[in-house]
Amino acid sequence: MNDSKPYDTIQTLKQRANGEAFTVIAAVRKIVKKTSKTGNPFLQVEVGDASDTFVFNCFEGNTSYMFFQTPAEKTPQIVKIYGFVDFYAEKLSPNVKTIQNVDKVDYDTYLGKVIEKPDEPVDDLKKDLDALVKQITYPALQATVLQVFKDLGSGFYESVAAISMHHAYVHGLLEHTVHVGKVVQKLLPLYADVNADIALAGALLHDVGKVLEYSYHFGEGIDRTCVGRLQGHVVLGYRLVRRAGLQQKLHPTWQERLEHIVLSHQGEPEWGAAVYPSTPEAVLVGLADNLDAKMAMVHHQLKKAVNTQPFSDFVAGLDTKILTQPLPDPEELSL
Repeated sequence: MNDSKPYDTIQTLKQRANGEAFTVIAAVRKIVKKTSKTGNPFLQVEVGDASDTFVFNCFEGNTSYMFFQTPAEKTPQIVKIYGFVDFYAEKLSPNVKTIQNVDKVDYDTYLGKVIEKPDEPVDDLKKDLDALVKQITYPALQATVLQVFKDLGSGFYESVAAISMHHAYVHGLLEHTVHVGKVVQKLLPLYADVNADIALAGALLHDVGKVLEYSYHFGEGIDRTCVGRLQGHVVLGYRLVRRAGLQQKLHPTWQERLEHIVLSHQGEPEWGAAVYPSTPEAVLVGLADNLDAKMAMVHHQLKKAVNTQPFSDFVAGLDTKILTQPLPDPEELSL
């Protein structure tokens, strides 16, 4: 029988009082085996729904620990969690009592509710990406961009864009790439010194190395691959772009300018750039990349915000907390 009972979202738990009972439907994001100071094993489990995440510990011998000793029948594993609301240092830290898998008949119903994803439909993002590629007028350059996406296949569309900072979910790289492309597209009319073709191509290819840098598996979370740790997405992206450009016989000067955007888009060597941005196009793409990454961090905090929490948790990528309360309606100010 399909279970139609309403359940709490993780976001709503932040508004509840200590000790209140809750039932949450969530996906198991990551399970890490650890050892306590006394030498006893325990599990650190991260779960999440579309609104937020939380982490809890399962100590050897309790029912939650035993639950995770049985392999999940489906990936991602979707579970019902029963417990009591608790906070530690003002951060949600629920007291989890029991966990069980959702009924098989309910799995598909809950799947779309527990997976973090782009706000826009993936099919729309793909269409936007295609439209941006078509705006590149130099045939060899457009062919180079298409060759890179062909070489990466579905991996590009499904890849995450980071471990935690921004767009850290399936299809996140696609969303980030389209947004950076659109930002560059909107700014081009303001800056006549920027070559539109190179800037747009660079915007679409600047992060392609992340497809090879990151891996994402439910139960294990997002991590760097071996080659990702050894070389990083800047070098990996440069290699992808260089190979595609040579294959499409892109003019050497254009090839050099395109590669420079990939190598410099992180802005500074201490942030992972191979060199500083040294062309008009590289400066523009680097700023657009940084803008979208930071606004994605803001958006993520606003989505998680609750009325009882005027400021977000501290956001490392922004070095601050975000004010989450909206501005009052001007028409209501005069009332």
